[in-house]
Amino acid sequence: MNRAMTKTIVIFRSMTDFIYLMHMLVQFRLAFISPESRVVGTGDLVDDPWKIALHYLSGYFFLDFFIVLPLPQIIVLLILPSSIATSGATYAQNLLRSAVLVQYVPRLYRYLPLLAGQSRTTFIFESAWANFVINLLTFVLAGHVVGSCWYLFGLQRVNQCLRDACHKSGFGSVNCKKFIDCGYGNDFGSFKVDPTWNNWKENVKASACFDEDGFPYGIYVKAVNLTAENSIIRRYIYSFFWGFQQISTLAGNQSPSYFVSEVVFTMGITGLGLLLFALLIGNMQNFLQGLGRRRLEKSLRGRDVEHWMSHRLLPEELKRY
Repeated sequence: MNRAMTKTIVIFRSMTDFIYLMHMLVQFRLAFISPESRVVGTGDLVDDPWKIALHYLSGYFFLDFFIVLPLPQIIVLLILPSSIATSGATYAQNLLRSAVLVQYVPRLYRYLPLLAGQSRTTFIFESAWANFVINLLTFVLAGHVVGSCWYLFGLQRVNQCLRDACHKSGFGSVNCKKFIDCGYGNDFGSFKVDPTWNNWKENVKASACFDEDGFPYGIYVKAVNLTAENSIIRRYIYSFFWGFQQISTLAGNQSPSYFVSEVVFTMGITGLGLLLFALLIGNMQNFLQGLGRRRLEKSLRGRDVEHWMSHRLLPEELKRY
């Protein structure tokens, strides 16, 4: 566990939560169109502060409140430090993964209408360049999520391989797990006094976990050597590239192992890629239809103006203006 990187990630996560909290506060003052008025007319704008607050409280408030809860920060700062280098480290890491993923799904649900460039009633972005940038950002976000999950699940598979090797080594599961969950990365000095440390380092099954063909890694085979990289930038860039590539190709070049969660993850990548492509095509079609509709309205308006000028017998000099 890298302490400096942990603090940096916690700070950035807190900043994004604070920005989302400001977004929640804005929702208490943001006017909305009454749903009842849409049935009989074009819609009435509600700007009463109490009605706006009640509308938000009865809508997405509790979902947004769950999203902004600092669950990952609490786990990283309070739970993980007490379980590092112990048998509970894996359970704490799984708890952190679950908290991040459980909060990420509703966060994406709230972000997707904006990233798709749509609201409930109309389009938010009417510029071609704006729609292009928003769709590109959608792919970038999806690549980030898929790549991060891929690296996270790859780490979990390497950890599982080491635990299987520990179980089959005969050294004692307590000693092996202490070597696998090695604290903050600077606890190797305390391992030297343990007589099983050298045996564990020379264990063939444990060393094979860092070979691409030493364990049925499936789609995580490229993540094996990536876990040993010291540069976090290199790890993130390659994971992001992998996620972006798989979304673009619908995971067509991947062959998962028989591990159930790996197969489900691959199916999820394929479905997400199809969804994003359908979203892109639908946005472009709606944008082109909107352009044609505006051109038709402009043409009809110009024809009405010409008819009005002819009916009023305006001179030709005045019509040119």
